[in-house]
Amino acid sequence: MATKKKATEAEEKAPKTAKTTTKKAAAKKEESIFGSSKVKTLFSISQEAANNATTVNLAGDFNNWDKEITVMKFDKKTKKFTAEIELEKGVHQFRYIFDGNIWGNDPNLPTEENDLGINSIIEVK
Repeated sequence: MATKKKATEAEEKAPKTAKTTTKKAAAKKEESIFGSSKVKTLFSISQEAANNATTVNLAGDFNNWDKEITVMKFDKKTKKFTAEIELEKGVHQFRYIFDGNIWGNDPNLPTEENDLGINSIIEVK
């Protein structure tokens, strides 16, 4: 009887897996026809430009301005904080968060003001 139960569970799971695979295949096909709207984008800031921070996070319109979700990695050799994320094509506003509570802009990129302040902007093509 246990064998019959396992077979039934496997049958129940099979259609879900097939549907998921079909959806992924369709998305891949669409992407190959139209091209992906997301582009891997590298954010980088030197430790010096980050006010010698020990941690740097990234917040922007692409992550709902969540200052904890995108943690940047520190490279001891280059002394830079980096994060690579996939962004939709277009213009995005963002800021760096130094040591968990100091918000700053990228000194190498233009800025733009919105209702909440002045933010760095990046254009993804």
